[in-house]
Amino acid sequence: MRNWLILIKERFSPGSYLPMIFIFTLANGLYLAKAASYTFEAGRFIYALLLMLSFFFRMRCFDEIKDYEVDLKVNPTRPLARGILSIAQVKKGLFWMIFFEVILAASLGLWPFMIHVLAIGYSLLMYEEFFIGDILRPHLTTYAVTHTWVSVLLGVSAATAIIGFNPQKLQFQDVCFFLMNWCFFNLFEFARKTFAPNEERPHVPSYSNIFKPFGAWLLSWSQVIVGIILSWVALGSYMRFYWLVAAAVVYTLLSVGYALNPQEKMAKIFRNGTGVYLLIHYITICFVMGA
Repeated sequence: MRNWLILIKERFSPGSYLPMIFIFTLANGLYLAKAASYTFEAGRFIYALLLMLSFFFRMRCFDEIKDYEVDLKVNPTRPLARGILSIAQVKKGLFWMIFFEVILAASLGLWPFMIHVLAIGYSLLMYEEFFIGDILRPHLTTYAVTHTWVSVLLGVSAATAIIGFNPQKLQFQDVCFFLMNWCFFNLFEFARKTFAPNEERPHVPSYSNIFKPFGAWLLSWSQVIVGIILSWVALGSYMRFYWLVAAAVVYTLLSVGYALNPQEKMAKIFRNGTGVYLLIHYITICFVMGA
């Protein structure tokens, strides 16, 4: 257990991940509860939050296993690379996490069970890199967007678990809302692998290396624009929606400094600012939906 706690502390920091997972789960549940005129159930929210925490931690563990060979050479101080846990131990833990998620989802009803099992299946395909890893791995952006698609399934899973909703009744605007998750998970992925020139490391791919700093910023910013458009389709009828636009404008003004002056300080502001913006975006959705 002590070794698992080391892995969590170093690779799944509760201070960073817990607030985002909490707000993500809450925002998706609040949205569908209001959009579909269902009751938001606090008890079911706790179960949905446990599902999401297990799922996100499991994906982190998947990445640790997939990156193991590279980490031995490039990041030898990471937990698995330095022998804190073996791959066999992590795989055993992954089995019990999946078992836990299946049982918990089943206790919430048929549709929460079916949607979450679908998400689990997709995560296993991600782990296997869709059986075309040799083709996907050299294409960083394609690799990312095929993996972040799971956020759409997770949004539906969280919302369905909280209100016991039949997803066959989803409307067009609901689909747009859940697709919005994909854009903002892309933003997180693009920004965290964007650096100043002096931060780049040999044999470590990054968007700033592939597209240059301005191109990497533009790629990230494109997800904000598409995400806000999808949010407008889903939430435009709510008067408070414009707070989402205001947050996006502020983020654009703060982040463009990296595009114009890609120095280390500006790159750190861009990466850290993106994390803060994502949290604010989902908090604002909770505000818009009347939390």
